[in-house]
Amino acid sequence: MICSRAALDLQPRLRTVLQTGLEYGALGAVVSGSGPTCAFLVESESAAVDLCVSLSAEGCAGQSDARHAPVVGARVI
Repeated sequence: MICSRAALDLQPRLRTVLQTGLEYGALGAVVSGSGPTCAFLVESESAAVDLCVSLSAEGCAGQSDARHAPVVGARVI
């Protein structure tokens, strides 16, 4: 899980969202800036869809979208 302490201090609910994603099978989680965008790495496109459904069902995601690589602008370093 990658998230700045400042983001968690400003938005404590982010920790719940990230932990929920990891509990539902995400391999990794990151918050973009100070939020509210969270991204999760999963093993497959079907796992991404399942995670979106799970996060929505838990009330953790106002909006979710599953993407698969390659994504324009994304790079593996």
